[in-house]
Amino acid sequence: MDLKALILNCTLKKSPQPSNTQGLIDMVTAHFDELGVEHETLRPIDFEIPFGVVSDMGEGDEWPKILEKVLAADILIIGMSIWFGVRNSVSQMVIERLDGTYNTTNDVGQYPLYNTVGGVIVTGNEDGAHACAETTLFNLTHLGCAIPPNADTYWVGDAGPGPSFLEAGGRDHPYTQKTAKWMSHNVTHLARILTQHPIPPEGNTVPGWQPDECRGHDDRMPAGHVG
Repeated sequence: MDLKALILNCTLKKSPQPSNTQGLIDMVTAHFDELGVEHETLRPIDFEIPFGVVSDMGEGDEWPKILEKVLAADILIIGMSIWFGVRNSVSQMVIERLDGTYNTTNDVGQYPLYNTVGGVIVTGNEDGAHACAETTLFNLTHLGCAIPPNADTYWVGDAGPGPSFLEAGGRDHPYTQKTAKWMSHNVTHLARILTQHPIPPEGNTVPGWQPDECRGHDDRMPAGHVG
């Protein structure tokens, strides 16, 4: 079974600068390779993405290029670094732009991220990983994503300023190795289930939605409708 995973590396560093978050992402994608999951990693910072809460903000907005890949993925992983104990500005912006999907549906009237499996990757040189993961996973559930057990992996250093993931040898940390493996396997397992048994629309369609065959010839789809 072919599965596609999209990883959004919300580092503050543009390519090709070294990214600590990418270091942990690479551990996760190595497991995806073993599991036969096709994957792609993008850095939103490499694109022109204005702040907003709609899916397309007009001329010059490159978010729709990323959103197209998000909607085509079976697995969506958001990677981020910690700043001042919370997720960084790029990851916050990504969640805000994903808010625009509330204005669209899939072909059975659910939010378009239904049956997409979510996960989170976090790096930092001190505290904040739990706060970043819990907030982001909660956001993803409200957008329609399904979250399996142990759907996050993280690495943080000692309290206070110090070396980050790459410099500190974070790849060798037993807990990070364990959670990277758990997350990779669990998001893959749930994605395989949902491709065969998607969440049925009964009881969770967007209010006012009607199937295409019930619409009059003069009815209009909402802008950006993906159904």
